[in-house]
Amino acid sequence: MAIVIRGGRVITVGTLGVIEKGVVVVDGQRITAVGPEKEVAAPKDAAQVIDVKGRTVVPGLIDMHTHICPFTDAETKEGINASTVTESVVRALENLRRTTAAGITTVRDMGCKHTGIFALRRAIDAGERVGPRILPCGAAIAMTGGHGYNSVADEADGPEACRALARKQLRLGADVIKIMASGGAGTWGERVVDSQLTVVEMAAAVEEAHKKGKTAASHATYIDSTIDSLNAGIDTIEHGLILNDACIQMILKLNRCYVPTLEAYERIVRLGAKVYPPYFVPKAEMVVGPHKESFQLALKAGVKMAAGTDSGGHFWPMGDIALELERMVEFGMTAMAALETATRNAAEAIQRLDQLGTLETGKLADLIVVDGNPLDDMAAMRNIWLVMKEGKVQVGAA
Repeated sequence: MAIVIRGGRVITVGTLGVIEKGVVVVDGQRITAVGPEKEVAAPKDAAQVIDVKGRTVVPGLIDMHTHICPFTDAETKEGINASTVTESVVRALENLRRTTAAGITTVRDMGCKHTGIFALRRAIDAGERVGPRILPCGAAIAMTGGHGYNSVADEADGPEACRALARKQLRLGADVIKIMASGGAGTWGERVVDSQLTVVEMAAAVEEAHKKGKTAASHATYIDSTIDSLNAGIDTIEHGLILNDACIQMILKLNRCYVPTLEAYERIVRLGAKVYPPYFVPKAEMVVGPHKESFQLALKAGVKMAAGTDSGGHFWPMGDIALELERMVEFGMTAMAALETATRNAAEAIQRLDQLGTLETGKLADLIVVDGNPLDDMAAMRNIWLVMKEGKVQVGAA
């Protein structure tokens, strides 16, 4: 039986644009009609009519960069074992709850050293748990001692070892292969400007992903590692803290997607050593200014971007994607363009635009309702009133 959502503003992020007094009709898992109230009649036998007057309907959000199953800093130093894996999965359940409450209906998990992430995906897909649609990478691929080796990545040296790790994650069911092209803030003993995996190592892993029809993502924080990643055939650049014109022109030429994760580094600087381990903070302080400048250069050039929070770790529970969108607007992006990064652009980057990312007839009924109008004030995205995933209400009106 159909569910009718009517009376509010509908931001379709699709061909119909913004409908001030709109109707969305959902039947089963899919959207069966979208349009102005005067053009779309509610089915007479609708099971439920939800009045959203004064509110805004938006496609379900997509977070391109999360870490659902976190370890604590102490656990990564002491070594991961069966007990810490169990604790990681317990923390993941709270992350999934927070994510759903924030209106996020799809996430990419960008690094988990154990197979619990695949079990969580199966449980959600089977309806045993409430949570976002999970697209996991499994364990990311790092060089020996490289970024995330003790928390989110497995180690490999040489192209064939990288190829083998990619094949292992694909066998487990990975939707994306993630490679560590550079250092970062979250691993002790490295700089964010350090290049790590080589082009040939990365290319071997990327080739395996593409052979399976999957995408590949690169943790790339600096100019050299970004260019190396692009030369290796990568699909999305994660973080891109320090970019120059050459990087940006290459991203444009290859039609790749940039996932800037702005708020992650802003947060480290803002909260400092009271929350984060000491080695995080000076690295974040070094890059936060260039990161903003890199984002603005990419924005001016017309680079396609998608929203990712880099949240989920014990320092930052998941569910704060509104902060990332607010930061994008603060740094010069229009509100509509920011919404596109978490909907249409992200859906295209994960190869799901035929099903997700816009409110259009025939697509999966992933949508949210927020109080207020995010086109006037992006902070409205903090005020989630209803969340629907595949036609089922997850949060809000029964």
